[in-house]
Amino acid sequence: MNRWFETLQQALDREGITGDPEKSLFVPVLHYAESLVDLREALALWHRESIPQGGTIRIFVDGAAKRCSGAKGADIDGEFRALLGAAGIAYRWTDLSEALSTPPGDLHASHDFLERIRGVVRDGNDSAAVVLGSGSITDLVKHALQMENVPIPFVSIPTALTVTAFTSAFAVIDFHGAKRTLQSRPVSAAFWVRPFLLCAPPRMSRAGYGDLLARFVAYGDWFLGYRLGVMERYDESAFRLMEPFAEGIRAAAAGFRRETLPPEAAACTAAALAMAGISMSTAGETTPLSGFEHVISHGLDFLRLTAGRELVFHGEQVALGSLVSARTIDRLLALEDLRGACWREGDATAALKVLEERLLAAPLPGGAAAFGEKVKAALAEFSAQYRTKSGRWAVARGRIEPFAGDWPELRRELARLTLRAEELEPLLNRSGLPCRPGQTDPPTSEQELRWAAAFSPFVRSRMNLSDLLFWMGREDLVDLS
Repeated sequence: MNRWFETLQQALDREGITGDPEKSLFVPVLHYAESLVDLREALALWHRESIPQGGTIRIFVDGAAKRCSGAKGADIDGEFRALLGAAGIAYRWTDLSEALSTPPGDLHASHDFLERIRGVVRDGNDSAAVVLGSGSITDLVKHALQMENVPIPFVSIPTALTVTAFTSAFAVIDFHGAKRTLQSRPVSAAFWVRPFLLCAPPRMSRAGYGDLLARFVAYGDWFLGYRLGVMERYDESAFRLMEPFAEGIRAAAAGFRRETLPPEAAACTAAALAMAGISMSTAGETTPLSGFEHVISHGLDFLRLTAGRELVFHGEQVALGSLVSARTIDRLLALEDLRGACWREGDATAALKVLEERLLAAPLPGGAAAFGEKVKAALAEFSAQYRTKSGRWAVARGRIEPFAGDWPELRRELARLTLRAEELEPLLNRSGLPCRPGQTDPPTSEQELRWAAAFSPFVRSRMNLSDLLFWMGREDLVDLS
């Protein structure tokens, strides 16, 4: 077993996850294949142990051409078909771009595509569903199976190190430009394949690295939300599960500048992404690795999805958002006393008015009015989510005094759980991730980033750092420099 996946297994054992009858359900069979021969043997073993005799597995792909390092000029789909044949595994092949009559580049995890894929997964009597490809089709197929209650194992085989979806029991779906995280089908097995991962475009691998950087800031959001009384529960199990990868993540940064990702960086990142998905699933929520930085990313996605513009890779935006979050946390930590803050009332009506004003001020081409129906649908979606959070804030507002009184202790804990911006920024620089909005691909404007940060309290029903600053009347602490 690869040493980073050994580290993962040891961390799960120490935390008692593998021995917990409920949490162990969220731990998939994991294998890091160093070669295609290794993958063939691992798949054959999984097939013997998991698939009934005579059963057929269904392979889902997005139709995009993907290079494989296993043989000169080889593509991943062709190599995988040959591998299945050599292993004697019966399969059906489903190209989702063909099934949906959609160019591969247009497939993304939207509610529209989800509804169309539900019909695709209903078709057949397969013994397992296997996604060979990206995080988007992983989330789409995973959640379509969940919605249709198709009782077969779900297996992911990533073709790039992009997101945490490959081992996560959640799916992130776009509803009218608003990203929603939904409880979904647990992953039964995940196979990470070195010859596939090393041939992925460097920008895609960097995006996965960027998604991991949320680990250095997001836990602070959860901690503060719990201590304020807006979040019902808090534990540091996911923090401990991710901790063994912290130094490896830092050491891997420079490898993402290279044309071909170094094998050690690929293995560390694969294991860390796998653990990230598992740790969120066992926590029962994505909170441990998804805070202020992610709602900034979702806000930027809203602008592009609404206007029909090309999306920036999720991890690029999360990396930029993580730096904004780290700088903002640094400013918050500089406050010695919160007792002078001008806290907002728990009045949902006033907050929803701010939401509407900020949404209508979105920097869309021609203004928000040019996208009338889309913006109207988004307003309804965001408002419904915020009402839930506003109700929690109204109840928690009575805890302001003890929260402010405990600030010296809270500062120490917040500093322990998060990384300082002066330590995080070099990781972005060394890995080639954006430190400025104009460095994303395609470029993001400073106006768009300002808007996404300002709108971030209204993106989801769960509290994050920007909510605290909004309620405190201290949004001036948000650092976009």
